[in-house]
Amino acid sequence: MKNGNIIKVLTILSLAALIVLIPSVLLSCRPEGGFFGEEEPDLQTFEVSRGNILQTVSTSGNIESRYSNSYTLKTSGDVLKALEEGDAFNKGDILIELSSQRSQLLMEQAEENIRVSQASLDLAKLSYKQALDSNHVAVQLAETNTEQAELAAHNAYKSLEGANGMASKSIESARIAMENSEDIYEVAKNSLMLTDVQKKQFETNVDSARAAYESAKAQAKSSQDSAEGGYEQAVQGQSTTYWTNLSSTQTAEAQIAITAKNIEQAESQLKLAQINYELIGLDSDAHILYAPYDGIVMSSMYKTGEYAAPGLPAIEVASSEFVIVSEVNETDIINMEVGQEADIVLDAYYLEELKGNVFELSPVPTNIGGVVSYKVTVEIQPQENIELLPGLSASLTIITSDIEDILYVPIEAVCEVDGAQCVDILLDDGSFEKRQVQTGIFNYDFIEIKSGLSEGDIVVISGLE
Repeated sequence: MKNGNIIKVLTILSLAALIVLIPSVLLSCRPEGGFFGEEEPDLQTFEVSRGNILQTVSTSGNIESRYSNSYTLKTSGDVLKALEEGDAFNKGDILIELSSQRSQLLMEQAEENIRVSQASLDLAKLSYKQALDSNHVAVQLAETNTEQAELAAHNAYKSLEGANGMASKSIESARIAMENSEDIYEVAKNSLMLTDVQKKQFETNVDSARAAYESAKAQAKSSQDSAEGGYEQAVQGQSTTYWTNLSSTQTAEAQIAITAKNIEQAESQLKLAQINYELIGLDSDAHILYAPYDGIVMSSMYKTGEYAAPGLPAIEVASSEFVIVSEVNETDIINMEVGQEADIVLDAYYLEELKGNVFELSPVPTNIGGVVSYKVTVEIQPQENIELLPGLSASLTIITSDIEDILYVPIEAVCEVDGAQCVDILLDDGSFEKRQVQTGIFNYDFIEIKSGLSEGDIVVISGLE
């Protein structure tokens, strides 16, 4: 155990013993013959007074820096500047500075990534616009092709109907002409007035009419076949146009979806590039460590000109703002609050008395040899001509309570009789009276009297048989 801890434990044990002793004084009356054996000292008395009682806690501790920090580097590089152990610094001063060439290259790379991502996004948006235009053209062209195919099919159907009608009429006309020629030939063949040559001519006319009839049928068949073929071709063209239009519009729609997805991907890539740029920007000063307060370097790993790597402890600093850290017994900590005043005496400046205030009370206990204590931090009020250094020993008297305008007597004037607190009163006639009192707060010297005594009463402290 270190010497400082041994002193603290002894101090705490001494205070604990004193606290145990005080109630024992209050709980026991003087033995017959007094506290001093057979030969008692002269009678000592005290006039009950009105005034103030201070409750205090006395302890010891050491000066420490209010803040301390240990830093590691986030990047690597050549050390351009580094404070060394024992160097003093002010808030904002450079503790360690590394070469920033790597950070600059990373920033340039991040900026280039943003430019490339932005160009990709612009290209994706342009492709999307072109896909929209292509889809618009495909839809319009499909509508036009559909109308034309429908019109062609309609016209082919009309042509088929017309061909069928004309063929029927042509065949019918040829048939009638043939039948008329046959009827005339039958009449002429039996006529006695016609010559054989004339009869032969009528027979020839019948053959010609029959040939014309057959020709009309053949020509009608050809026209019908041609019209039917045109109609079938128009219907087939209409079907082909439908599927072609469907394919072109679906292709255009798919292209729109692809280019829209490309825009999303390009936007995500641009966002990632911007985030990366911002992250690198956050670490743009990673090659420099700045002092967070005024203080001193406790340890430093690097020197100017060396190469530094990240992840290792680089420098440890402590503030030049000091506090006193002490341990207080569990019986005293319950009476302490942040802000309470403290009188401070440093061993190095034992003729000077400093002032301070309780800055922090730790809720975490320390148990050493069964003695429970808590850490108390006291803030020191600045004073000229006193140089504070870490580790200096200090004695503290912390005021936990200040009760004003109360009746009080010396603590040794009170004893306990049959469970009641009593004092011995010196009466005007020189006799003594034991009187029961109600007490309040007390310190190492005095105790409050809440009832049972009046200001000016004379109480016996010692020497009474």
